[in-house]
Amino acid sequence: MPSTSRDADRGEAVRPADPTGSMPPPARSQTMSLSSQSATPAGSQGQPVPGILSNADNVEIEDFNNASISKTVAVKDTPVPRPADLDIGPALKPLFFYSDEEVKELVDSETLCALFAPLPASLLREVVATRSRMRQEAETERQVQREKDKEVDASIRVKLLGSMEMTNPIERNLGEAKDIVIPTIYLLNIRNRYPPPLHFFTNHRIEQIHNAPQTIHTKVMRPFEMDGDLVEKVQLLDLAKMIPLWGNNDTFECLSPLHFLEASKNLLTCLKLLSRAPTEPDGADHPTSNSTNHAIEYGKHLEFFKQVEDFEDTYPLWYKFERDARLDIIMGNVVFNWPKYAARVDVILQSQRALMDSRRRWHPAPATKLARTTYDGDVGTARNPTHSWFFRDSAPACLLCGKTHWFPDHPGNIAMFDDGKPLFTRLAGNQLVIAKSTKGGAIKKVCGVFNLNRPCDNRHGSDALHICSLCGGDHPALARFSSCLRIANGQFHT
Repeated sequence: MPSTSRDADRGEAVRPADPTGSMPPPARSQTMSLSSQSATPAGSQGQPVPGILSNADNVEIEDFNNASISKTVAVKDTPVPRPADLDIGPALKPLFFYSDEEVKELVDSETLCALFAPLPASLLREVVATRSRMRQEAETERQVQREKDKEVDASIRVKLLGSMEMTNPIERNLGEAKDIVIPTIYLLNIRNRYPPPLHFFTNHRIEQIHNAPQTIHTKVMRPFEMDGDLVEKVQLLDLAKMIPLWGNNDTFECLSPLHFLEASKNLLTCLKLLSRAPTEPDGADHPTSNSTNHAIEYGKHLEFFKQVEDFEDTYPLWYKFERDARLDIIMGNVVFNWPKYAARVDVILQSQRALMDSRRRWHPAPATKLARTTYDGDVGTARNPTHSWFFRDSAPACLLCGKTHWFPDHPGNIAMFDDGKPLFTRLAGNQLVIAKSTKGGAIKKVCGVFNLNRPCDNRHGSDALHICSLCGGDHPALARFSSCLRIANGQFHT
């Protein structure tokens, strides 16, 4: 009986058939190779089948091939003589094709693997091996990056060590106010009609601009009506982002009365820097001409509100008017007008007083035999409610001559009282100074807050004297003490 193809596939020697049946069965070859039968044929190279279908088919094909391979392997363990029906497994089937993109998706997603489960064992081994290799590569990259970071840190440390040295050290005296340097970005904002709110000008915020610029939001824009050839964009404070961080100035809560004065002083310094000519020294009075500018008008504006009676108590009442008037000067080129300011603030305060009086009618004060006192502390009848309680008088009193005008508006050609005696003080910018020249030509300043009969916190240090601006006595000018040489019967003797 001729041999079959299956016999040839098993790799056994072909022997002729024994017609008598006396020939013993062929012995199993000890060198029989099963590799050709256990190898999985190459996958299909046609169009890939959709994942869920190819997975199910591949699992079924893999089970079929494993069963066939098991039969083939079992030939080794078949006893001699072999059964007549012994046969190796059927031919193996090829697996369906997986594209590189599909394999990568399975490697990247555990969820996708769970969705397409069960996966063929060969594909699952490839996914696991790829993930393991990727983890090792990622860990290697992390180790390399850590080594690089250590090298960078060591390099930075070498540069940092010994880098902080004091240049131009100064001595600070106790009680001396710090020198505040206005940030250039503030000057650019004001010059480009984008002024920061007043509470941005406190010492704390200005120091934050200098010391922590990384916390500041800025934006770049073209300058507004800049003269000359400067057409490059400038960096400004981005108020749209900074106001949510630092708050707005819509109400008086943004600043305490003390911080209001502090921020206003810094804003005035900023306007002075913008108003002076580039050739003028920093210490010069601004401006040198008789023309007005934003610094002059805002200086008058600020001094006006410093003279408001009961400054700290009335501050919440007139703050909104002060804010609007301040913006008019900075943005709208509006000049200061004392009568209009006084009338507006007087109306505000009188309205508040009328409201308080109406509430007081429901809670009348208890009867008493004590004499009622006036606002100035003299025994007598109550002050006429129609009289202004904004100033001690219905009109201001000049700290230089005592007449009824505001001292920044004092005429420059008047240097004597009406009796022919020289004025004790004069104006240098918005600062009171002693009019009489001193030895060495030094200028002695006189404290204006003290002469307004208000508490002074001595922020000016020893530069300004606490003496009367009218006579040089040790009392405030507006206190109207009888010891003042320019006071007669409680009124100024000009």
